[in-house]
Amino acid sequence: MPFSKYSILDNIIEGVQIISADWRYVYVNETVAQHGKASKEKLIGRTMMEQYPGIEGTEMFKFLKDCMSKGVPHQMINEFDFHDGSKGYFELRMQRVDEGVLILSFDVTKQKQLEQWLQNTNALLDEKVNQRTIELTIKNSELEQFAYIASHDLQEPLRTVSNYVQILQEDCAEQLDASASKHLITIHMATKRMSNLLRSLLEFSRLGRNKTLQHVDFRKLILDVNTDLENLIKNSGAVISVGNMPHLNVYEPEIRQLFQKLISNAIKFRNKNVCPKIEISSEQINDKWQFCVKDNGIGIEPKHYKKVFQIFQRLHSGKEYEGDGIGLANCKKIVELHGGKIWIDSAIGLGSTFSFTISKF
Repeated sequence: MPFSKYSILDNIIEGVQIISADWRYVYVNETVAQHGKASKEKLIGRTMMEQYPGIEGTEMFKFLKDCMSKGVPHQMINEFDFHDGSKGYFELRMQRVDEGVLILSFDVTKQKQLEQWLQNTNALLDEKVNQRTIELTIKNSELEQFAYIASHDLQEPLRTVSNYVQILQEDCAEQLDASASKHLITIHMATKRMSNLLRSLLEFSRLGRNKTLQHVDFRKLILDVNTDLENLIKNSGAVISVGNMPHLNVYEPEIRQLFQKLISNAIKFRNKNVCPKIEISSEQINDKWQFCVKDNGIGIEPKHYKKVFQIFQRLHSGKEYEGDGIGLANCKKIVELHGGKIWIDSAIGLGSTFSFTISKF
């Protein structure tokens, strides 16, 4: 057998064929015949043009000519159209030999079909994600508009109520008994609380509108925040220590607000007759920076860890601790705006540690 030296390849290669200088099949193994949906007897002796009309215009034939005339080896994935209308994909490796061109072939149809399925699936997912993004953008815009109306336009009727209460207190004081005066004070305090809530709601809705990253020295920013809180710190006797801090690209106003809220909360929720001690630290973990604000305050029960980050959720009454229930929700939104997450570790009576991460932009 003149081609017996190639038969050893039949045991290790899927398809083996040899094309002569006049483009005839002079050797094919059984796998090649199966790949081509033809018999060995039908292929041997026929030219490629007779078996597959139009093959001369394909990229594969171009590589075959190059290999035949110049001895340049080639490797390619060939998309093949069968007579029955189906498609096949074969990895071809072409090498010049004495008898013509040796072609080793591997059926990669299933792999290519899987790739195409994944591409189509990814394209469909991308389309759905884009559509969902558009829908969320519209919804967010509507929510921002609602928040603006709720927190801005509703302030006017509240101011009207408050003004009339003040007029009654000033002009009709002598005509009001103790019960009526008490009712007016209650109305005044209720409108004041509602006004503060609406103002906080507007602040919450505006978070993330600032899209300008700034290179920030975190140590300086925290010291500036402490200066802003000077009276609160002085009156409480709080001691604040700040460890080594990084310089990062962040949304500066939001980060300033984040530290201001965590520090003021650490002072506000303190144990009676105990001076607040607050430790602020940071460390780099992979591609993120982790910050910790640790205090020696009243602590939080584990069952409330998630609740405190929800908007309008309070663990204490307004008589015990002032607040609107939005501060920590703001903190969560700011951290997520920076590609991070925020969490709590706490022990009742011993204090809390608020930890959060920020991605490196």
